[in-house]
Amino acid sequence: MSRNGFRLLSSEPRKPRIDWPVWRACIQHWISRHRPQLTSNQPLRYSALLVALVAVCMSGGASCSNTSSDSSPQISRTELEQSLAKLRQSQGAPWGVTVPGLAAAIGSGADGPVEVIDAVSGSSNPPGNTALATLDRFHVGSVTKTFTAALIMQLAQEGKLSLSDPISKWIEFPGGDDISIRMLLGHTSGIQSFDELPGHSRMLSPEQSIDLAAAVPPLYTPGSSWAYSNTNYTILGVIAEKVSGSTWESEVSERFFGPLGLRDTYVWSGKSKGSTVAGSRLTCGQPNEPKCAPPRPGFRIVPEEDGFDWTVSWAAGAIVSTPADLVRWMDGLMGGEVVDKAHLELMMTPTPESVQELQVYPKFGPLKWTGDGLGLLQYQIDGVGTAYGHEGLINGFSANVAHIPATGLTVAVASNFVPFDTFEALGYLIVQASAAANKPR
Repeated sequence: MSRNGFRLLSSEPRKPRIDWPVWRACIQHWISRHRPQLTSNQPLRYSALLVALVAVCMSGGASCSNTSSDSSPQISRTELEQSLAKLRQSQGAPWGVTVPGLAAAIGSGADGPVEVIDAVSGSSNPPGNTALATLDRFHVGSVTKTFTAALIMQLAQEGKLSLSDPISKWIEFPGGDDISIRMLLGHTSGIQSFDELPGHSRMLSPEQSIDLAAAVPPLYTPGSSWAYSNTNYTILGVIAEKVSGSTWESEVSERFFGPLGLRDTYVWSGKSKGSTVAGSRLTCGQPNEPKCAPPRPGFRIVPEEDGFDWTVSWAAGAIVSTPADLVRWMDGLMGGEVVDKAHLELMMTPTPESVQELQVYPKFGPLKWTGDGLGLLQYQIDGVGTAYGHEGLINGFSANVAHIPATGLTVAVASNFVPFDTFEALGYLIVQASAAANKPR
């Protein structure tokens, strides 16, 4: 049984066997799907529907069940563990190391609540050797942007803002009359990323980070091109707070973490919650260190226990989670549990500017990043098709998650090591999971 799903147990045809916790879950799931019909002024209809529900659930009806033959990922935990061990070796080889830690989850919710298989390989305290556990949590960096984008879309659905609104409606920013919320979501604003500017500090507030970007010229005329910028999503977080009257952290927690059962997900504010693992990096790329350029054996793995950007990244990158929770999140988002169809389409549809700019990006193994919508990246996976999700890279950690609409599969991967190529790893795992799901049953 999955953590946030259920599965009706098989039984003798003439002797129905009721598993009461499962039966209650069945009722809850069925009611959530038929809630529009169950209004308070229709007591008789409500009762009739529940009577029908009891009969269906007691007979093992398909409207309640989520059987493994229909929607469970076909890859086993052992197979997933073996794949992670291989990725740790192959991705570490150019550096002369073994990747310290790697975790992944694969889920399918095409016909009901998502069923998740997760696995880990390696260490939770590099360069130590404490074994990772499946409930260990990772900083997931810019995967956070999917939550911020979904929050903005919900506020738009509620009529509290419009995607065409200029940002000058909420903050003072040079040229703010010509920069819309839509441009922030799709990285077409031209605003420079604050973390790449002089004066960037881990102690900056969101407003101070925005001020850094306001003090330099834009990269291009708003709406004319595409360039990824953390400032865009920091501004979106500030706007969300002003519109909602609450904190960004409270909004994403109350709207998403709780309702979707993301029990191992939280916003980093300087203190660890639960079992949050240590990150790691190679002894290169920092001041007074050589450039990180593979193949280059000889670098050591050192811990990253207090990342520079973990807190200051805020609405652009401060979430901590597990691959299993990322699968639940992306499955729920893509399954229509978070925003309506129209706003989900906006999140998914790549902007023409991003498609043009990303044409020159290389492939990462079987994965090609082909576009950027208003909150979700578009990937093309060899032999599989189109996927939607988001990557994350932050001090000592890397992550990636994607959902394939054509198959219902969702795959997430996280590592406590930089540099780890989560694009390549995600593509590899999607191909493997898709092949396993297509095997004769």
